Amino acid sequence: MTEHPAELMRRLAANTRVGYSFDQEFYTADAVFKADMDQVISRKWLVAGHVSRIPNRGDYFLYKIGSEQIIVIRENDTSIRAFFNVCRHRGSTLCSEESGNKKLLVCPYHAWSYGLDGRLIAARLMADDFDKADNGLFACHVRLFHGLIFINMSEDAPDDFDATFGDMGPILDYHGIADARIAHAGSYPTTANWKLVIENFFECYHCVPSHPEFCSIHGAESIVAVGAGPSSGPADAIASFTPMLKAWEERAAALGRPIGNMDDAPDSSHLRLLMQRMNKEGWASETQDGTAPAPLMGKRTQADGGRMHLSFSPFTQIVADDHFAILFQFTPRSALASDVEMIWLVDGRASEDEVDIDKMIWGYHATTTQDKVITENNQAGIMSSRYRPGRYSEQEGSVLKFQKWYLNQFGLDRAE
Repeated sequence: MTEHPAELMRRLAANTRVGYSFDQEFYTADAVFKADMDQVISRKWLVAGHVSRIPNRGDYFLYKIGSEQIIVIRENDTSIRAFFNVCRHRGSTLCSEESGNKKLLVCPYHAWSYGLDGRLIAARLMADDFDKADNGLFACHVRLFHGLIFINMSEDAPDDFDATFGDMGPILDYHGIADARIAHAGSYPTTANWKLVIENFFECYHCVPSHPEFCSIHGAESIVAVGAGPSSGPADAIASFTPMLKAWEERAAALGRPIGNMDDAPDSSHLRLLMQRMNKEGWASETQDGTAPAPLMGKRTQADGGRMHLSFSPFTQIVADDHFAILFQFTPRSALASDVEMIWLVDGRASEDEVDIDKMIWGYHATTTQDKVITENNQAGIMSSRYRPGRYSEQEGSVLKFQKWYLNQFGLDRAE
């Protein structure tokens, strides 16, 4: 008899020890992944992409998550729509290309045609009692926020967007995210469960042995204290780092940067995070030699030597310094596969000649390529019959918080 999803998750939660990694099934079982999609992923506001990808009416791209394909399309100058890529006739996909432009969304199977607002416009040879108004495309909730296209796949009313993310507006405005342009995009598909991808991103315990490039462009004290966020390191390292951080915050605030951190508790809806800190001493930007690869971004009039890490949810992160920003998208695809994508953004006024792509992507391209390898190795080891949950270090505090948040999405807690 198949185990009911609620019973499955209760059993696994009961076996989870505080301070230890999850049991094997959390990272491998198709049934757990289905529960993740139903109870967690489909209910969150996720960044599908940057609005600059679809500048013209009818421009679209496909956002693939789990077994879903979402058509993200520009309806007009002021409206972005998102629809499940499923014809209401017999379920064929409407769009097969990853991106393009459509005047209408026409099913290639039987030619049912939909407007850019999702309304069914034409359906040949249907009976007289057929109502086109009842057969429009299934839509996602959509919000455009500082140039970022958020979607929510929930069939119910989603978490209030403004209440959830409104206080992030000032820092996104300062960085000029709305008016930025995409300078480079990188894809790093990873044969690993989405929780392993995120747990890896949420700790810097592995940074010294695994990421020489990353460590070369960041101060050693900040890597230990706040390498993966404000609560990721040991308490003594955070206490030692705090005076240096406060001094930089005062300097940055005087130059106009909105100052403030966010560190949501595990009972929050999206586990948001905002951490701002100074670059490595002598480094103007997160590049191999510390020099700027592009003009100043956003509303800056001069550099403040700072770095921002903003997390809308575990699935979507932004890392930015004075000259560029990176949008990280961690997209679950199956129990053993995740899409990892990075979009490098620069100031919308920067010309191509002013942006050194190779210099800009050097550090994080190397780091994410390494993350793909170590996370896939982690997944391969977890598949073994000899895998047992291991104890976390003092530098993995953010992983513990993520685990508690994850279980809270199911109304569960860990055994003490």
